[in-house]
Amino acid sequence: MRATTLPLLLLFLAHQGVTAAWAGDLEIQSAADDLTIDGEGGPTPEERAAAFADYASELERGQKARAADALVAIVTDPMAEPFYGEAYAKLGDLLSDLDLPYGSLMAHSRALEIDAEAEWSAASIERAFALADRVGDTALLEPVFAKNVGGDVDRLTRSRMAYLAARENYRQGRYGVTLGLLRLVIRDAPTYADAKMLEGVVLNQQGRHTDALKPLLEAYDTAQATKRDARFVNAVQLNVARSYYAAGNYPRAIEYFANVSRDSEFWLQAQFERGWAHFRLEDMNGTIALLHNHGSPFFEDFYFPEGHLLRVYALFLLCKFPEASKQIDSFKAQYTPVFEGMRGATAGLSTEDAFALARGFALDGDPGPFPEPVLRTWRNEARLLGSIDSVQHAEDELARLRNISANPFVAQVSGWIRERRDGIVQAEGERFRQKLVSATDELGGMLTNVEISKLDMLQFETRLYEQAAITGQLADKERRVMRSDRVRKGWLHWPYQGEFWADELGYYKVNAIPECPAGLRSSEE
Repeated sequence: MRATTLPLLLLFLAHQGVTAAWAGDLEIQSAADDLTIDGEGGPTPEERAAAFADYASELERGQKARAADALVAIVTDPMAEPFYGEAYAKLGDLLSDLDLPYGSLMAHSRALEIDAEAEWSAASIERAFALADRVGDTALLEPVFAKNVGGDVDRLTRSRMAYLAARENYRQGRYGVTLGLLRLVIRDAPTYADAKMLEGVVLNQQGRHTDALKPLLEAYDTAQATKRDARFVNAVQLNVARSYYAAGNYPRAIEYFANVSRDSEFWLQAQFERGWAHFRLEDMNGTIALLHNHGSPFFEDFYFPEGHLLRVYALFLLCKFPEASKQIDSFKAQYTPVFEGMRGATAGLSTEDAFALARGFALDGDPGPFPEPVLRTWRNEARLLGSIDSVQHAEDELARLRNISANPFVAQVSGWIRERRDGIVQAEGERFRQKLVSATDELGGMLTNVEISKLDMLQFETRLYEQAAITGQLADKERRVMRSDRVRKGWLHWPYQGEFWADELGYYKVNAIPECPAGLRSSEE
C-alpha cells in the first residue's frame, strides 16, 4: 500500500503525441536556419516563383485539388527542400478549404516543425490551433512547440504555445524546462489555471511539496475567479490536499480532502485518501469512519481494494483481531475472483485490443472481459476521451478521402492521417494495457499482504499467550473511560443498526475503543 505518498491527478493531460527531440534550450534555432548552403543565401524570388508556378496556375483557375497536388509535388521533391515549410502551410490552407481539417492540421504542424518563425508562421500557428480544437488533437502540436515557441505572435498565443510545449516536456521528464516554459504563460491566458496546476504537479514530482502549494492554490483562486467548471476546481483541491499530505501536513490535507464536493466524481477517492491522512495521525477511528462510505451499498460496485485493506490495518492496530480477521476473509472472498479474471484478461492483451476495449467502455459502457468497477475510473478521463475523439475524426476524414482518391495529394495526406491515428492507438492502447497489468499486479500483492497480516495477528496472539505462561495471567485489555454522547436539545437520536442513508455518507462517526493490552499496546503501534 502507498502510505507515504499519493499519486498526483493529471486530468488535464491529453493523449500523447509524436515525440520530438529537444535541443536543450528554450531558444532553439529554427530549422529554416539550415537552408543556407556553403555560405550562400536562401532562394531568390525568381526561384520561389518558379517552384510555386504550377500551384499558382491551378489556384488561379480555381482548381484547388490540383493546386494541392502541385504542393505535394513540392514537399516530396528533394530538390525543393528550401520551400517545404511554405508549401506545407499553403497545403494546410487548401485542405481546410476542401473540408479536410485533420489533413490541414497535419500540414500546418509540419510547416511549423520546419520553421515557426517565418513570415507565414503566425497565420499558420493561428490556423493550427483552430484546427486542433476542431478535431480534438492539440497534442499533435505539443512536440512541435517543444522545439520552438518563437514566431511573431501575440502574448496570448505564445502563452498557449508555451503551455503545450510544457506538457510535452513534462511527459518527457524534463522538469526544469517545463517550469521555464510555464513562466511564459501570462495571467490573462485562458490556460493560466492549467499552467499553475501543472507547475504544482511538476514541483511535487521534484519532491518540492511545500513549494508546490503556492501555484496550486493560485490555480484554485484563478479557477474560481474565471468560473471554471466544478470538475477542474475539485481536481485542483484534490491536488492541494495531496501536496499537504506529501509534505507531512496531515491536518491541512484533511481540510482540503474534505473540501472536495460530495457531488464530485472525485469525492469517494478524496474520502479514501483523507482516510490515509487520519491513519498517519494514528486516528484509527477517523480512518474507519471514512472508509465506512466505501462499504455502503451505494458503492458496492466500485473498485477500492486498497480502502478495504486500509480498514483491515486500522482494525489490526486497534487489536480488534476477530473483526480484522473477518474483514480479511471478506476481502479475499470479494477480490480473489476479480484478480483471477483480471490476470486471465491481461494475458496476451495487445495494444490495439486494449485501445478497442478502452474505446468500447468509454463510449458504450462495455468492459469486455474485465470487471466493470476496474475500468470505471477511465470513463471520464479527459486524455482517453480526447484520444478517442481524435481517432474518430481521423477515421471519418480517411473515409472522405477515399471518395476522392483520384487526386495524387490524397495518398500523401491519407498516409499522414493514418500514421497519426495508428500512433494514437498504439500510445493510448499501451498506456491502457500497462494500467490494467499494473492494477492486476497490485491487487495480487494486496491479496498476499492480507495473508501476511493474518500471520501477524496469530503471532501477536501467540506472544500474549507466551506472556501469560510467564506471568501466570493473560494481559487485560487497556481500560478506558467510557462516555456516552449526549443528544442535543431539539434533536432525536436513533442508534445505528446497519442501515445506510445517502445523506449520511461522509458524516459517519465511529468510536472504536482500542482492545490492545495496556502493557503491549505502545510497542505494537
